[in-house]
Amino acid sequence: MTNLYSQSFKIDKSNHSKVFLSTIQYMSPADESIPFGGFNACAYSTLCKGPCLGKTSGRMVTDPAKKARIKRTLLFKWDKKAYGTQLRKETDAHIRKAKKLDRIPAGRLNGCTDILWENVRFDGLNMMERYPEMVWYDYTKWPLEKRPSTPNYHLTFSRSEETTLEQIQYSLDGGRNVAVVFDRVPTEWEGWTVIDGDADDMRWLDPVGVIVGLKAKGAARKDITGFVVRLATKIVDGKIVKL
Repeated sequence: MTNLYSQSFKIDKSNHSKVFLSTIQYMSPADESIPFGGFNACAYSTLCKGPCLGKTSGRMVTDPAKKARIKRTLLFKWDKKAYGTQLRKETDAHIRKAKKLDRIPAGRLNGCTDILWENVRFDGLNMMERYPEMVWYDYTKWPLEKRPSTPNYHLTFSRSEETTLEQIQYSLDGGRNVAVVFDRVPTEWEGWTVIDGDADDMRWLDPVGVIVGLKAKGAARKDITGFVVRLATKIVDGKIVKL
């Protein structure tokens, strides 16, 4: 069976803190798994599914990585009992490793998906309830009113090309920070403070009421949909030019 948890460059950067030990799961983003009998794992995906980091950057573009994502997604859909058994097995191992290193275990189940894990239960409990000693966190495009806060589950709202400034303010007012992809990460945008979200992946430690700035990577660097906020470049006749 393909392991459910894996690592990434950003997760590795977080683990350099020597305080937390993070892990992450990559399943098939948006509709990637549908041709193989899967499902749309990102209910609020928009044009962002084209430049999605989960399939267009680093090792995620390789064929083995794609096959592993699809395999995890199909297992989750078609044999949830086996999936749950494996997930708990790997989570137990991760927690043991963290304790051995005298660190706090943390994990992201939505590495590049947007599944409502607070509603997914194995033997009556979701992962946040079953493992209260672990820090759970994710990014989400679900609006705050449709995905309110859940105990032991830190969420950061992800802006898309369809997100309005009013919706960003609504999320911030509700206590949920907002991730924005830029061509150049600023320190301030539209009057809001911007922090560097690429420095690490420990979003639960971010101050409340800020924009989490992420630099465009992979296919997103060529995005012209509006998903990437362009401060150093602009779109002219469908092409990206420097300012």
